[in-house]
Amino acid sequence: MLRWKSVVAGVALAAGCAGAPPVPAQRFTDAEAEIKAAQEIGAANNPQGKLHLQQATDQLEAAKKLSKDKPEVAVRKLDNAQAEAELAKSITREQATRAEADEAKSRLSSAQKDLSGTGGAR
Repeated sequence: MLRWKSVVAGVALAAGCAGAPPVPAQRFTDAEAEIKAAQEIGAANNPQGKLHLQQATDQLEAAKKLSKDKPEVAVRKLDNAQAEAELAKSITREQATRAEADEAKSRLSSAQKDLSGTGGAR
């Protein structure tokens, strides 16, 4: 019985010292892909997008440094990196959409002025 308790205690101690499992390489690949996608749509050209893109890059670099010693923290950093990159993409898309809407509104206004100047009939 004493031997059984020693074995159980040894296994529990070994499991506790083993730490968290390593960070899967796919997690890094996913975060890097989100950052690249944000760069490709021009997030660096948008002040807010650029800020979130930089934060995503910083989080990714921090995750790389922490991946061996603190994998559980590295995973959270990778989650943050992906979220920041997604936010950079969303902000950049929103700005582009607003610019397109403003341009369309301007063209419509110009067309309405042209029509009202010609009497509206052809």
